[in-house]
Amino acid sequence: MDDQRFLKACQLRDDGKLNEAIEEFRTLAAGTEDPVDKAGVFLNVAATFQALGEYDRARQQLRAARTLVLPSDDLSIAASQDRRLVQLEVSFDFEDADISSYEGKLEEALAKFDLLLKKYKQVLEEPELRESYEMTQARRGFILADLGRCKEALPILEEAESFEGGKGEICFYLGHCYLASRDYSRAVRKLDEALRLGLPRRLEYRAHCELGTAYYQLKDYAKAKLEFERSAETADAEYIQQAQIWKWLENTSRNLGLNDEADRYSRQAATS
Repeated sequence: MDDQRFLKACQLRDDGKLNEAIEEFRTLAAGTEDPVDKAGVFLNVAATFQALGEYDRARQQLRAARTLVLPSDDLSIAASQDRRLVQLEVSFDFEDADISSYEGKLEEALAKFDLLLKKYKQVLEEPELRESYEMTQARRGFILADLGRCKEALPILEEAESFEGGKGEICFYLGHCYLASRDYSRAVRKLDEALRLGLPRRLEYRAHCELGTAYYQLKDYAKAKLEFERSAETADAEYIQQAQIWKWLENTSRNLGLNDEADRYSRQAATS
């Protein structure tokens, strides 16, 4: 496989040039003869379609990748001598679960991640598959938190603090769970850390809103107002309504004696 071309495709994806990355991956796959390497490229195409929100096409590429190297459902990875194949099958199942998560099918995704841990328990203990274990555990923690099952999520997320990747998201979900358990000071610390580390947009405005909520509960209304305003700047209309951001801003403004602003936010809350 042309490693330089592969790295170029990955860089295009990291730079947000997703369609260009897909074309580069496809060109690379066409010139790759080894079926395991080719399947790995298709797996990257699937992940890029996922990033585009094109989940059906992501699954199509995932099926194509599986067919190249796993033509039989009876194939046992435990008996495989090609460790690349072991890594690939773990990655196939991870990507399948991750797509379900992004589709909003959280219970389905959680079941798939749980099965992955059970199915590959032995191989996930190997050092070269440590990253796959960490990514799977982190995703389980995120999903449990989004499902409101923070008591189950917390020990997983606290373990995940020692992991190499995903620090910002791990801190966000820890802060989310601390907020849910009314541990407001710890919520502030973790949500603030998450924002400093950097978050994807879909979590950034949530982090500002939840940080505002924690500050509000601690009666630090000036900081709460600032965070709610930052959330409202980038959140979509659905989240603003769901999180009742205008109502939070009305209440913080009244607590700060800013009655004109409070009245304005009250009107926005009524019409949103």
